[in-house]
Amino acid sequence: MQNTLLSLALLLLIPIFGHAQSAHVPPGNDAYHIIDRLEIQSGSLAPFHTAMKFWDRKDVAQYVIKLDTSREFSSALDIADYNYIYRDNNNWLNIKQEIDPLESRWAINKEYVGNDSIFYKPELLPRELDDDTDSGHYILSKKPILKYFYRTPANLFELNKPHFKLRVNPIIHLKFGKESGDSGIVFLNTRGVNVRGSVDDILWFNTTIYENQARFRPHLRDGINSSMFPAVPGGGFYKDYESSVFNIDDGYDYLRGNGYLAARLSQHVNLHLGHGRHFIGNGIRSLFLSDYSTDYFYLKMNTRVWKIHYQNIFAELTSDHLPAGDRILPNKYMAAHHLSFNNLFPNFSIGFYESVIFDRENTFELQYLNPIIVYRIVEQAVGSPDNVVAGIQFKYNFLKRFSLYGQLVMDEFVFGEVFSNDGWWANKNGYQLGLKYINVAGIDHLDMQAEYNTVRPYTYSHEDKTANYTHYNQPLAHPLGANFREVILRLRYQPIQPLVISARMTYASFGTDSDSTNVGQNIFLSNDTRTEPSLSDNRDYGHKTGQGISNQLLIGRATASYQLRHNLYIDLDYEYRNRASDNADLEYTRNYIGIGLRLNIADNVVDYLPGN
Repeated sequence: MQNTLLSLALLLLIPIFGHAQSAHVPPGNDAYHIIDRLEIQSGSLAPFHTAMKFWDRKDVAQYVIKLDTSREFSSALDIADYNYIYRDNNNWLNIKQEIDPLESRWAINKEYVGNDSIFYKPELLPRELDDDTDSGHYILSKKPILKYFYRTPANLFELNKPHFKLRVNPIIHLKFGKESGDSGIVFLNTRGVNVRGSVDDILWFNTTIYENQARFRPHLRDGINSSMFPAVPGGGFYKDYESSVFNIDDGYDYLRGNGYLAARLSQHVNLHLGHGRHFIGNGIRSLFLSDYSTDYFYLKMNTRVWKIHYQNIFAELTSDHLPAGDRILPNKYMAAHHLSFNNLFPNFSIGFYESVIFDRENTFELQYLNPIIVYRIVEQAVGSPDNVVAGIQFKYNFLKRFSLYGQLVMDEFVFGEVFSNDGWWANKNGYQLGLKYINVAGIDHLDMQAEYNTVRPYTYSHEDKTANYTHYNQPLAHPLGANFREVILRLRYQPIQPLVISARMTYASFGTDSDSTNVGQNIFLSNDTRTEPSLSDNRDYGHKTGQGISNQLLIGRATASYQLRHNLYIDLDYEYRNRASDNADLEYTRNYIGIGLRLNIADNVVDYLPGN
């Protein structure tokens, strides 16, 4: 598979002319919330399709500059949002050379002075978005370190030469906490580095490496230590870790990394070859493709023209396995594409998704390389052995306050069975419906989001369990797998620029297996092993969402994050978890409190592993 994708990529990269695609905005970056707010508040959808993550830094910077030139700032917090984007994506501010703060044609605009930086803005130059004009938003640090480091607030080291740009940044995440009923300390120790840049504005590169030691909370340790499909959340290969400092012997040590090359094949087509993750959707969760699992090898092609964005992803995944070193893990493959229409009607976007998971004994099915065909047609043509998932999604912003969004996913679809209401087992589908509301009750930067997700039993599973919708023992879509209903309410308030206070409530109702059943929640199992519903004598009918051992999980979380300087945060967390179940052994009530320090990394919240 890797040879196939690499050969194809090299053939496409050879004839490149034009400008390259930029590096991605990393998952969890503040830009994702800021752009959501700006789209809703401005009444103008971004020119890029926000459901297809992760966004390019160039797109984000140019959209914000466009808004900045066409409307007035409405508050000091809006100004802070704009300046965050400028700091974080300064290589796309059309800076043509190294900037000397003493150069006479630049002047300090006092309105934009921050605590740790000086905002330089040209007094005379026009601010149109063209290649020959400085954007006027390049921000310099007041006090660089040893002259060469942190010359700008966002980057430890940066270089701006006519044919070479480079950004180097450290990554640190230190987190410590305590959970009731757990005798040891919970901690995370992550160190890493991110390097990104470009050569000749033709080839872009980005690489990130993380080294981690962690002792997870009990509900996560239970999942990692399970006898079936164990995995570290978001991680790949891991080892046991002991620490005499913390007096623990049940920690984990794991290394993560992602990286890619990006190039533009034409004005409207670009290519990525790399190792990473993707997210397709506008919600907290995605029922199509999420960033919940660990990174994987992929070849991605984006075609953007008019109001259309068409994305193809060809990926090599790891099949279900038990952890072990010094051996090649089994592979399977994915081909996915998403066709999105932006502003088809004012402030309305719609997208169509299709993917196929298949196993060919470490050989890619070449017919799926066709970038403009319906995968279901190919799947039937090769004998219908593979797992095809399809769906539709939408987003509609209205009243400059609200955004309504949703997804519908279908793993199987037989029209007569869907509307017969008899619980046919292969009615494998799910849907999402969500609403975002900014500046609630007129309070600046008080934002709310409500989301509902539900997926029927056996969705994402397949008769051949190697073709299930998973990677490295982790779901590719929703972390609960299937056979669940979930409600998420999130509130975010930013009273002052450095401080964000957030609260989140998650309620999930789901059904799990007993020792000898398969009720459709565990997507790693073959759906040929499905169990008869309790009120039926036919294993094909009578299935309903939540069947099996009934579980109800309530999670309440409150977080305060203070930004000490750009992308350096101190976090204080509290979480309450309560699980009720028909199986008394699964019930618990726990409280957790923790504190953390992080630099250039988001705080990844893992609510649950599949089934817990």
